[in-house]
Amino acid sequence: MTLTVAVVPSGPLETNSYVIVDLDQHLAFVIDAPPGSADMLVETVQQHQARAIALVITHTHWDHIGDAAVLRRRLGAPILAHRLAVPGLEQPRALIGELPFTIEPAPPDRTLSDGETLTLGTWTFQVIHTPGHAPEQLSLYQPDHGWLFCGDTLFQNGYGRVDLPGSSVEQTIATLRRLLTLPAETVVYPGHGGTTTIGRESGWIRQLVESTSAR
Repeated sequence: MTLTVAVVPSGPLETNSYVIVDLDQHLAFVIDAPPGSADMLVETVQQHQARAIALVITHTHWDHIGDAAVLRRRLGAPILAHRLAVPGLEQPRALIGELPFTIEPAPPDRTLSDGETLTLGTWTFQVIHTPGHAPEQLSLYQPDHGWLFCGDTLFQNGYGRVDLPGSSVEQTIATLRRLLTLPAETVVYPGHGGTTTIGRESGWIRQLVESTSAR
């Protein structure tokens, strides 16, 4: 039983989307849909001779949902997102300023809540609500491989900005504290940049959590 993951960075902010494939059953999850990513994501799914069974949206910031509607049509896969993501998918918009292009509405086919599980072939993924950068942000955790697909929750040496409408420093700290409970070897697949691990980031996370707890 083999599970593999491909990263597809695209869009003006080089946003990472991911294709996770069960190679035995030829089934795939696609995570996030940056602007201009549709061709590459469809090609990646086809290269693995797989069928996409879900397009999972980590959060509704424009650089993660630009091609969501077109991908749903081309892949024939339902859009899954946290229940708080519904407004942002129904009426996509920039949180600051205006976008130089229009994003097609992509209301989710199914909403997710913390603690749910998703099945890809023989593999189970846990849904973790990870708000802070955005109130609707979620992550997918695959415990057998120790993989965490977390959108803009956690990066190498940092986390998603918290100066945007709807973002929260307090929620970010609570989310990071929760992520510290995952095994140190957990591989973090972020919304931007390269992979890291919980262990690699744990030092500064603990300092941040402890400093805020002492206030």
